[in-house]
Amino acid sequence: MSELNNFRAVGLFDLVSAPITPIGAFDAEQFKKDVQPLLDKGSSFIAIDLTGIDFLYSDACSAFKIVRQELAEKNGAFGVLTDHDIVVDCLHKAGLDKSLLIFRKEADMLSFSIKEDSLKNEEPAPELSAEVKSENRRPSGSMQSIRRRVTGRFTKSFNAIHKDNSIKGMDNPFKEEKQKSSAGIWIVLALLVVAGVIAYMTLV
Repeated sequence: MSELNNFRAVGLFDLVSAPITPIGAFDAEQFKKDVQPLLDKGSSFIAIDLTGIDFLYSDACSAFKIVRQELAEKNGAFGVLTDHDIVVDCLHKAGLDKSLLIFRKEADMLSFSIKEDSLKNEEPAPELSAEVKSENRRPSGSMQSIRRRVTGRFTKSFNAIHKDNSIKGMDNPFKEEKQKSSAGIWIVLALLVVAGVIAYMTLV
């Protein structure tokens, strides 16, 4: 089980030390062997420490793709820790710079881990009950309350107008009109009676 000693925890990540060939190149085959026990035990965040390595061959990029795909299926992520721009350029040419995480310092890995952990620990928004949902679907209730407030406001303003008792005839402006119309009817009736009397006397 010596393979398990080839990594250390950095935040959420199991950071694997880069295996090196006798000529100083990255050993892709040994990397696959080193990372397999981590995948078997269920690690979701794995990174490879490429500090000090200044070039990657295509077999290394192919191995990274395989590990990244397996971690993606677990909703995890694969990261690369490097201090060389040439390594970043190699990942870019292999089309990996957008699909895996590239860190320049371990502090960046810790910062990412803190953010990721806080997102996982966020409490989901409370589920609304069926009664509350039904109330939210009926905006008419809120409109009715608005109508009540508007009605009350205008009613108060109209009621606030004080009646000036010094102005006569303003209590009921239709009362005077009614009296004039009654007097006119009596005059018309009187004229009809007089005309009838005159006509009767003329005939007799």
